[in-house]
Amino acid sequence: MKAIIFDFDGVIVNTYEHHYQTFTKVYENLDRETHKQLFEGNLHKLKENLVVKDSSIDEFELLKKGLLKQKISKNVLNVLKKLKKKYFLFIISSHKESILNAFFEKENLSKLFNKIYGFETHKRKDVKFKLLFKEYNLDKNDVVFITDTLGDILEAKKLDIKSIGVDFGFHERERLEKGKPFKIVSKFKEILKIIEKM
Repeated sequence: MKAIIFDFDGVIVNTYEHHYQTFTKVYENLDRETHKQLFEGNLHKLKENLVVKDSSIDEFELLKKGLLKQKISKNVLNVLKKLKKKYFLFIISSHKESILNAFFEKENLSKLFNKIYGFETHKRKDVKFKLLFKEYNLDKNDVVFITDTLGDILEAKKLDIKSIGVDFGFHERERLEKGKPFKIVSKFKEILKIIEKM
């Protein structure tokens, strides 16, 4: 294995509550279950079915304000630094890469990931996987994808990419299991042990 690809929200940083509260300001009648269901497929496609409450609100600006108040936990950072010594590290996210880059610059970690593929690159993660493979001369056997949502697991599965689910993010274990990921973990540090055995 040569590279590890991470989703960002709910995996690298616990953004669930802020994300949910932001979406309740932007969209009508959004309970927690409806919000979680948005991540069972492609977020950007599924949210097109929602009724906008206030079109003057910039969803990404609100998400950015909340994210820039957050920090990466020491546990997560320690694992990422250990992995960085052996592997290429990437992020494939539905978030804007400009916002994620601003977050990592704030944390003085702009060189931690080789590249971030976000909303500006494409709305679909399977397309972003293909772009990453082409740009870095990798294939499905060279990577593992770490995510907290069923939708991500299913997008990776389209390309036969092995995924590890984390049940401490946006989706609980039972929902992640529907996508049949390679493994599901409950602590970030467990990722290290799994990858060492792959």
